[in-house]
Amino acid sequence: MFASLADGSIRIGFQRNTPPFSYSPTAGFRPIGYSVDLAELVLAHIHGGADRVPPVEAVEVTSTTREGLLAAGRIDLECGSTTITDERRRHFAFSRPIFRTSHRIAVKGDPGPGFLRVVGIRGSTSQAALESEPDPGFGYAFTGVPSIGAARDAFLSDDGIDAMVADEVILRSLLAGAARPDVRLLDLRLGGEDYGFLLRKDDGELRRAVDGALSGVLGSPGYRTLIDTWFAGELPGLGFSLEMDPRDRSFVSES
Repeated sequence: MFASLADGSIRIGFQRNTPPFSYSPTAGFRPIGYSVDLAELVLAHIHGGADRVPPVEAVEVTSTTREGLLAAGRIDLECGSTTITDERRRHFAFSRPIFRTSHRIAVKGDPGPGFLRVVGIRGSTSQAALESEPDPGFGYAFTGVPSIGAARDAFLSDDGIDAMVADEVILRSLLAGAARPDVRLLDLRLGGEDYGFLLRKDDGELRRAVDGALSGVLGSPGYRTLIDTWFAGELPGLGFSLEMDPRDRSFVSES
């Protein structure tokens, strides 16, 4: 089941710059992270053991390329930090939720009261959450860029940018290693959304297999170890920890 290439391998889309969910700390693309490990547990459950899983081809995707690559059949599913939305469900399918998140805003220096120049991923749920907030407590101008890496770089290096909006955990991860003592998170939390694995809409057999596996995996001791590893421990290759206590919040939606 669920092997798409002639050699029986499985193609999964992962991102390079979204720690702790999916990231590659080396020059070559060898992704690691929460979503990568969760995908491995799901595959092992589907195939009856880790030693029976076909070869996995990790395909690099970004927030702007993942849907096109999936629709074109270049990947079988995408495992990262993709928010489940009604608009995406018009064209694609999602697994059951794998993580619960909100959006935060980071600021640098002292931008002054009243107005922020905010960078974020163009067309993202973070942008939508910011723009749907009736009273964020400040005026702002939003600058959209194609990827989370581009947003981080603009925020850290562009004097014309005051702030960055992104999913909270990813934002914490990207800025933890920035070595800028003048960066802080605003108290404001925007929205509350679920991540899921992204699949083609017509691939019902795969979706059912993934959902069935997730039902078993999310309550297992292996999953608890996975949560502790990526949210409480030091992130491999990055040299810092998010220092989040997984037991203090509900990471997985009950829906």
